[in-house]
Amino acid sequence: MRSPTSILSARSLFALGALHHIGAHASPSINVALRASFSPAPYLVELLETAAEENATAYYPILDRVSQGYFEEYATEQQLYNAFLDLLHHDGHIIEPEALSSFEFALSVRSAAPRIEAHYQFYKTSVEPSLAAEQTDACDIWVSFHGKQYCSPQLDEPFGGIESERTYELPFDRTLGNSSALPAILYADITAPQFKTWHSTLSGTAKTGKTSYRIRHKPSQKASHTPLVVNGYGVELQLKRTDYIVIDDRQKEEGETSGQKPFGTGLDEDEEVADLKPLSKDEVSNLGLKAASFIMESDQPMDTLLKLVQDFPKYSSIIANYNASESFLQEHKSNRELLLPTGFNMIWVNGVQIPNRDVNPYSLLAHLRRERSLINGIRSQGLSAPDVVALLSHEAISATQTEDEPQRYDFRDEIEGGNVIVYMNNIEKDSRYGSWPTELRALLQRTFPGQLPAVRRDIHNAIIPVDFTSMDDVTSVVDTIMSLVKRGIPVRWGLVPQTQTDGAVQQAKVIYYLQDTYGLSGMINYLQASLESRTLAVPDKAAFASAVKDGKLRNERVALEFAEVLESVAVQERVDGAKQYLKRLAADVPNPPIFVNGVPIAQTDEWLSSLSQRIGMDLRQIQKGVYEGVFNDESWVPQYFLFQAATRRNSLIVPENENNITLVNMADFEESHGNVFSKMPRIKAAESASKSDWAHVTLLADIDSTPGLTLLKSLAAYREENPNVELVLIHNAQADSQLSSASEDLLKRNTNPGRELTSEALSALVAEKPNFRTPLEENTMFWKSAEPILEAFDLKPGQHAIVVNGRRVGPIPDEQIFTKEDIESLISYEISKRMQPLSQALSELDLTSKLSGPFDLAKIQSLVTLSTISDVPEGIFESASTLRVSTFNKWTAEKTAIIKGDREKAVFQIIASIDPATELAQKWVPILRTLSDMEGVHLKLFLNPKQTLQELPVKRFYRYLLDARPTFNEDGSVGSLEAQFSGIPKEALLNLGMDVPPSWLVAPEKSIHDLDNIKLSTLPVDTNINAIYGLESILIEGHSRDITNGGQPPSGAEVVLETEKDPHYADTIIMANLGYFQFKTNPGFYNIKLKSGRSQEIFNLDSAGPKGWTPQSGDETTEIALMSFQGATIFPRLSRKPGQETADVLTPEESLASELVGKGTEKVNKFLGKLGLNFNSQKVLDKGAELIGSKSATKGTQADINIFSVASGHLYERMLNIMMLSVMKHTKHTVKFWFIEQFLSPSFKSFLPHMAAEYGFEYELVTYKWPHWLRSQTEKQREIWGYKILFLDVLFPLDLEKVIFVDADQIVRTDMYELVTHDLEGAPYGFTPMGDSRTEMEGFRFWKTGYWSSFLRGRPYHISALYVVDLVKFRQLAAGDRLRQQYHSLSADPNSLSNLDQDLPNNMQFNLPIHSLPQEWLWCETWCSDEDLAKAKTIDLCNNPMTKEPKLDRARRQIPEWNVYDEEVGALARRVKGEKAKEEDVVDVQAEEQIRDKKKKDEERKRDEL
Repeated sequence: MRSPTSILSARSLFALGALHHIGAHASPSINVALRASFSPAPYLVELLETAAEENATAYYPILDRVSQGYFEEYATEQQLYNAFLDLLHHDGHIIEPEALSSFEFALSVRSAAPRIEAHYQFYKTSVEPSLAAEQTDACDIWVSFHGKQYCSPQLDEPFGGIESERTYELPFDRTLGNSSALPAILYADITAPQFKTWHSTLSGTAKTGKTSYRIRHKPSQKASHTPLVVNGYGVELQLKRTDYIVIDDRQKEEGETSGQKPFGTGLDEDEEVADLKPLSKDEVSNLGLKAASFIMESDQPMDTLLKLVQDFPKYSSIIANYNASESFLQEHKSNRELLLPTGFNMIWVNGVQIPNRDVNPYSLLAHLRRERSLINGIRSQGLSAPDVVALLSHEAISATQTEDEPQRYDFRDEIEGGNVIVYMNNIEKDSRYGSWPTELRALLQRTFPGQLPAVRRDIHNAIIPVDFTSMDDVTSVVDTIMSLVKRGIPVRWGLVPQTQTDGAVQQAKVIYYLQDTYGLSGMINYLQASLESRTLAVPDKAAFASAVKDGKLRNERVALEFAEVLESVAVQERVDGAKQYLKRLAADVPNPPIFVNGVPIAQTDEWLSSLSQRIGMDLRQIQKGVYEGVFNDESWVPQYFLFQAATRRNSLIVPENENNITLVNMADFEESHGNVFSKMPRIKAAESASKSDWAHVTLLADIDSTPGLTLLKSLAAYREENPNVELVLIHNAQADSQLSSASEDLLKRNTNPGRELTSEALSALVAEKPNFRTPLEENTMFWKSAEPILEAFDLKPGQHAIVVNGRRVGPIPDEQIFTKEDIESLISYEISKRMQPLSQALSELDLTSKLSGPFDLAKIQSLVTLSTISDVPEGIFESASTLRVSTFNKWTAEKTAIIKGDREKAVFQIIASIDPATELAQKWVPILRTLSDMEGVHLKLFLNPKQTLQELPVKRFYRYLLDARPTFNEDGSVGSLEAQFSGIPKEALLNLGMDVPPSWLVAPEKSIHDLDNIKLSTLPVDTNINAIYGLESILIEGHSRDITNGGQPPSGAEVVLETEKDPHYADTIIMANLGYFQFKTNPGFYNIKLKSGRSQEIFNLDSAGPKGWTPQSGDETTEIALMSFQGATIFPRLSRKPGQETADVLTPEESLASELVGKGTEKVNKFLGKLGLNFNSQKVLDKGAELIGSKSATKGTQADINIFSVASGHLYERMLNIMMLSVMKHTKHTVKFWFIEQFLSPSFKSFLPHMAAEYGFEYELVTYKWPHWLRSQTEKQREIWGYKILFLDVLFPLDLEKVIFVDADQIVRTDMYELVTHDLEGAPYGFTPMGDSRTEMEGFRFWKTGYWSSFLRGRPYHISALYVVDLVKFRQLAAGDRLRQQYHSLSADPNSLSNLDQDLPNNMQFNLPIHSLPQEWLWCETWCSDEDLAKAKTIDLCNNPMTKEPKLDRARRQIPEWNVYDEEVGALARRVKGEKAKEEDVVDVQAEEQIRDKKKKDEERKRDEL
């Protein structure tokens, strides 16, 4: 798994400490390493930063030791490491075994290296440009103080000024002292000798409170300049040829064996296998079961599992000859009946499922640290680690997460005396429902999907608060709701008038009167007349008269005049009732919620969809109840929804989105503020109160103000009736408060000797009349000591809040009265949601005795609740739930599980379900094995093979590079891990690939071999394949939203990443897909901004959202720090500028030119009409904007011709060179080639600069990481096809206007500038239709039959070998978003998009038009006749399915100039290589394989002829 040697240079890279000795005649090995784009820091800096990741408080004490010379005597990195471990233990910084193990694991994967590199990048790109003075060696270490640069610790004379300095705390800063004090920022290499003096001086002033002290690492002069070698990734050798992959359809004969080693001799990794043989269907069918049983029968199951999964194809025939044991099969079957189907791979850590995306060392390390913090927080309350895990995953707690029953409210108007709700229909009485059945069992009738069963019963109720002065609200009533009623939707609709303005009150009176006196029709007629006359602001007398005139007076009703209605006492009573109703349900606000069966639903544009979903879920509950006999035909069904409904609603208590509650970690709070908090006035819970009923409540309020005192009275009244509550009181005075009353009285009662504050004393205090006076100095200081507590709860002076067991409710607005009933509702809600399940779990686990008081419960409660909450919204990541489960504890582990570690001592209980016959197991098993080597880990790995297999499950060899702790070389330097493959079948055709963490972009950097086409039999004796890959970039990913537009993605907005040194470091466009964007960069400090132009005109960038999706205090910044191998995910918030609320960023500014080009005839005619030019513009459109307008954007500095291509493998790269040469031979225009970097070989990339210099073109390597949310491709060729079409809007810089894709195997015979200037007639891209003139190929023209024939309906099917893209139009149409959406939908079917890069645009051409290029733009012998060749502008060497002729043979036969170009490029290559040419000659495996395929095809044809 690892090598003890380090990578010192390119030549010594592969002096691997092999797992076995490779002799002179051993089979060749394949060796791979990966290095970062930056160098490692001095090891002491890395040790320090890694330790601070585990314990931030250790940072400055360790630096004190550094400045004392503690590490001076240690010369090697290994000595430093050992001394550092001793220091951590001796000084008590990291003493827990699991924390120390985490530290070692973090060091092994170099997790702190990006953070240090971020310091270095910040210094080079932000600090150095801001220094006024020229830097010298005399100022190697310096301090920033008061905007000046000082080069001596005594701060004698400033060396120079500092412009635009960032003295505020940056994400990678660690601060000593009071952060609000004057900052002294030291820029230093801590390994430099002079650091000692600097540190002792500056830390001393910080400790006395004079300054705050920060160290920002400066690049070290002693640091290594060789790139950092990284690990924590996988390397795969994918089998390319189908001989082994395709199953032999012949049945295995009885007694026949595969000819390979029989079971009993184990798995010998050194054994040489010439080639892989196909297995029969019978052998493949139960291969997974046999493999799992084989593993469990071995002496060392974990070692066997690892060996088997990493070389599965090699050992599959051995496994096929083994029979699974009956005991394994029986236990496996019984476990599957309890949980999880066969073949599922899954990992749980302490009951939480780990998403597949997060099964990598860096995400797991972060997860384990969070878990350890959580476990330790609860463990500090006296529970053991196993107790804590059992508590967190207890069924009572997990049930609260799985319950999707929301808080309901009593939507009836009985509390207000009735007659408040204006019902639009009555399902049980109205004649339109007369034909419907009344029996509840009719609810079980079959209906179309989404349709509600028609039953004449009152079941579903929707109550809508309506402002009858609002055009939108009234339109919704008249059009939407009445339409739903008329269509017979079985929902009862009710309206309650809003009365927030005088006009609304008057309109409510008219509505109530008309509905009561003339019925629903009279009310609707009035509203329609008012809408038509647009007189809704106040009641319209004319509309009233019209409604009365046409209306029919109801029985026993008296007609009133218009003025009498407005003065009517009876009508006023109904209006008063409406006010009380809406106030009770907290709906007396702008944009109130709708109540659907008592559930509040936000009134957004999607309210009907939300209502439909809610009713659908409720219907299923009712249907279940009917089926089970819970309801009978006498039941009033809505009572089911009202059973636990609250009568009052307070949105502070239960927000519409219940995830929007604010939680505080009370264990951390106590650690930081426990001393002060313990001195605050409190009323203890009664000793007689049961522990299961305990609650801890803290009031933070300005109790000298009227609202604060009212809040205190409510709490006092509640506490008097509930002795189980411990109540803590903290006064939060206004900033300018001079007088006090209740706060003084409270302290007076609280500090009386020998008298505790009691509930009775508090009730007496709040009953007294306020007596304002100047507070005593000691009392002012007492309350001032609580300011850090108020800051911890994010409260400003004078604000009020209540904290219940760690849940903060507030700030509570002064105008909102929080009554005793509200307190009861809050605590009842918390009891049902959180407190009662926790109490039940503690009781059932017999842990209640560990609690000494309500505050202990509050600490545990807050930690348990925090562990269940994720900040990432659903859909953005394929994240698993935070739900903890324990069902797997019922699995039997005797015959099917591998167990490692001590469960009683474990902080991390890892349960894994692994199917050994899967490619996922190849990655997960080595990771799990490494984790199991760490302290504090208990692993139980269950083998869960799939019952039956239809195809060979694993088609690759695999190595994962990971270790639990650092290793060192013989010279004491840090060791590196490299992948080594030995014993690989020599005849297998392989493709080398990298399986890296989601945020990494890697590309091959050094290798003379074709890594896409490896065949070991072609290598000379004693030759290995060596490859170095580069970690080119780490991603900054973003999911942005337009907060003005309800959080919709601001698709099309353009964003720029900048540094102080480079204001336009990178740019990209925001996708409609989840508001996604990405920047490819490396660790450092950056700023994100909107690109100038349309994006800046429409939007403001309010925040980069670096702290998470939910806005947080202090995140109003556009700065980003990338300081982790995990990358960075940000959630930018954009808002629209005034007047731009409906502007489309994808639509250019309206000038006459842009109207003509982009808007179409109708809008242009209107535009010209504004100018008084009344004529048809069609002729003008034909001419375009060139006649009367100019381009709105200035053309950038890009070349005249921009050609984009991609190649994989040395053969196609050879043809790519020839394609480039053919382009250059036919043009005098400037040319730039664009290539997708990760698919190019190191050989091609090293030769490219010489080609560019020889022929005078520019080139750029581009790339884009396949987004995590977009369905990926596993086969490399299909991945390449995806890159050709899916990311055209984001692959290139935003100033590139047009790009041409040309396949690598093409020859150009024309000036490609013709295609640049070709008119695409408004289409975003142009493709050439498939050739139709070679008649003998008719049977192969798939697009003329079946699906494509019926789909295209006469339109051409286009080939993707050549196409031109108008990137401006492409982005304006959001074509990239639309292509990705369609791809994601179609690719769910693995059989669709067989030719992805062609099928997708052709499938979309009815919605995303393709301009058909003239046929001469692409000629291909397979589809086009020989006669057409003379006119061809490009020639493509597309495959011939009939002959399988190799491409090189065809090129030489068909294209005379091809050989000339090939020789010309070859001559250049020889000049560049010089004498190395012969040494580095390698066999072109790809070309040989094409010849092999041709021979095979010829042999098949001969057999057929015979």
